[in-house]
Amino acid sequence: MGSNRWSWINHLLLGVYGATLLGGMTCQCQQVTPDLSEASLEQLGSIKVYTASRHLQLSGEAPSSVTIITADEIQRYGYRTLADALRTVRGFDVTYDRNYTSLGVRGFARPGDYNTRILLLVNGHRLNDNVYDEAMLGTEFPLDLELIERIEVIRGPASSLYGSNALFAVINVITRSVQQLKEVELSAEAASFNTYAGRVGYGGMIRNVQFAISQSFYGSRGQNQLLFPESGLAPSQYSVALHADDDQTARSFATLSFRDFTLQGLYATREKGVPTGAYGTIFNNAGTRTTDSHAYLDLSYQHRFANSWEVLARLFYDRYSYQGTYMYVSPNDPAQVSPNLDYADGKWWGTELQASKTIFRRHRITGGGEYRDNLRQNQSNYSLNPYQLWLDDRRNSSVRALYLQDEWSISPSLTANAGLRYDYYNHLAKNLDPRAALIYSLRARTRFKFIYGEAFRTPNVYELYYSIAPNLPNPGLRPEKIHNFELVWEQGVGDRFWLSTSAFYNLMNGLITEEATDGGLIFRNLQNVRSMGLEYEMKAQLTHGLEGIASYSVQNTKDRDSQQFLSNSPRHLAKLNLSQPLLRRKLFLSFDAQYRSGLQGIDGRPIPPFTLVNGTLLGRGITRNLDLSASVYNLLDKRYFDPPSVASLDLPIPQDGRSFRVKLSWRFGEQ
Repeated sequence: MGSNRWSWINHLLLGVYGATLLGGMTCQCQQVTPDLSEASLEQLGSIKVYTASRHLQLSGEAPSSVTIITADEIQRYGYRTLADALRTVRGFDVTYDRNYTSLGVRGFARPGDYNTRILLLVNGHRLNDNVYDEAMLGTEFPLDLELIERIEVIRGPASSLYGSNALFAVINVITRSVQQLKEVELSAEAASFNTYAGRVGYGGMIRNVQFAISQSFYGSRGQNQLLFPESGLAPSQYSVALHADDDQTARSFATLSFRDFTLQGLYATREKGVPTGAYGTIFNNAGTRTTDSHAYLDLSYQHRFANSWEVLARLFYDRYSYQGTYMYVSPNDPAQVSPNLDYADGKWWGTELQASKTIFRRHRITGGGEYRDNLRQNQSNYSLNPYQLWLDDRRNSSVRALYLQDEWSISPSLTANAGLRYDYYNHLAKNLDPRAALIYSLRARTRFKFIYGEAFRTPNVYELYYSIAPNLPNPGLRPEKIHNFELVWEQGVGDRFWLSTSAFYNLMNGLITEEATDGGLIFRNLQNVRSMGLEYEMKAQLTHGLEGIASYSVQNTKDRDSQQFLSNSPRHLAKLNLSQPLLRRKLFLSFDAQYRSGLQGIDGRPIPPFTLVNGTLLGRGITRNLDLSASVYNLLDKRYFDPPSVASLDLPIPQDGRSFRVKLSWRFGEQ
């Protein structure tokens, strides 16, 4: 499968078949929101979020620092992936090693951690797999962006509600409701690097059953040649990878809704050529590639009873598979190639029951329990030419959890929020994680949030048991723990400006880090880390419809013992988004820009700072059913690099120069 670069066509056909059998879900986190393209700052501040407290509430009342990215923003700014959208969020830093996309939050971006300290959800359904705990954000993200209504970004620890992985942020992607996916939707796009993509969707109602189906594909040959500096970032000598950067993705998504019952189904597969010579493979060999597939079914029941009880019950099943094909020189004949095949196979099912009720008029109580049974957490590895089995590790585990949260309206201007969750893992120690917040509203346009939270991450089976030279297993790994203190000040200034300021202080104990020893590489609880910083953001709506968001973050993340800055940790981040409507809001001209200061890679080499500018011209409703957009990325054609990953220690990763995309979308039927 990994060696066939067009195997995604077979997955596409399978996905179409599977989508016709699956249904979908409109969970409690979904809401039919009005068109936000003409909303005022006051209306934008009144958007309800689900993720911060596991029930809908105004974003200003949430016990967290919250960012919301709407479907309107995704379209106007021409975001191609979830990572593109998150790149514009204050305090977030996105890097790409030409295979997977990584997300840094407030100075934490550990090389090779596969986003394990970020919890990724779709409509409240957990997407982190049960082998690597990976949150996939780039083209590997299994949902088409056209299906998204909004993205809720909740900063800070949230293990008091969500358990493991919710250390630095919870990202909940809310899909459009079944009512919003009516009739036929078609889209097509063409972009640089021989890239093409398309989607077809259909929704409707049969008797009392609402349904919607979406199928999309993406294919790119990638860069024809990639130049990797052989010595630091000096331009004098390069290693060149030719035609090894291809990327193919197929995605299926379906929803089915009947009264209080909803069913959601998703299937996605992505195959990526790896041009970096990862893990010491033969450089400039197009046979090195990875394939990731994820599928799930999620059945939920949601009901609000007359006595104000709100109940949500959920039953789900997930399957994740990975295959890596790595091309090495054969030990028997240097003129021959010996493929190494690396596999992961995960299966899990689970259930959740949650209830919420307001009691004594001032207390909103939310409580529930979860059970997740990891039926299969298998890893294997073998080489061909000659055949050699290196790893055949088979595991299973389970987790049980109970959580309780109380929101107490002490007065009209003061709210206290306190929550606690208990997690029990059958193969590791138990965890008890609290969160507390005070939210004080001084008049309607001034809010202060005082937040304290704790969170944990259990080591995954990859970190515990993967043992392929030079990797060594370490079954004695302990969960890592974070303590977070944060102050948030939100202030409206007139009718046109909204200011947000966050000051945070994090203490992390037992940070799991991959260490080189005499015997090889091993994961250990090595570091205790301190991180502190400030974030500033201003939203503005000016004359003639011009609107924008500007943010600046300064962060200081150090090892508490050595006082050394962590690798992959930029000190300064700045973001700017501007959008100007034209021709009575038929056209939108939008720009987004990001600045990242210099940082130190895992190999100790400095990575220079850079500034990126992207621009999109969107024609909305050019005809009754047609939208057309044209985007230019890296508008100034900057040459820049991302830090090397664990897979490619000695190579700064070159990123794309100027590129373009043209996209057309048609919608037929009542909207």
